[in-house]
Amino acid sequence: MNHSKYVLFVALILSTFGATLSPLRAANSEWDDVAILKPSQQIRVELNDEAVTLQQSAREQTLARKDILRVYAYSGGKNHRLRNIVIGAAMGAILATPVVLANRNRYNSWWHSSAWVWLVFVPAGAGLGATIPTAGWHEVYRAH
Repeated sequence: MNHSKYVLFVALILSTFGATLSPLRAANSEWDDVAILKPSQQIRVELNDEAVTLQQSAREQTLARKDILRVYAYSGGKNHRLRNIVIGAAMGAILATPVVLANRNRYNSWWHSSAWVWLVFVPAGAGLGATIPTAGWHEVYRAH
């Protein structure tokens, strides 16, 4: 049996899964994104020569744009850990499919050819999904 089509399929799925683990939003170099930050939102500003965290509630501090290298915003919104676990388990099931198909033959029962795959891939995918961060510091602005 020719397994090259299964290997290609697994490689395609793995590359897709790897893309989902990469940062979902790349840093933007537009200054307009800084303007949409909320007044009560936590931010971290990295200057050209040092990093500064502003934690002020009563007074404002102005920093010159030419001195700012990066701006980070904290998004501590909803925790999507359960959603990520479900997505990871689904990806594990999708990755298990070509392995099950490649392992099927007339000498193996369905249980022997696929049970171990599902018992390995689905929990592994769920575990990877649980490790994906859902809240934290995200880069909003990066100087050119």
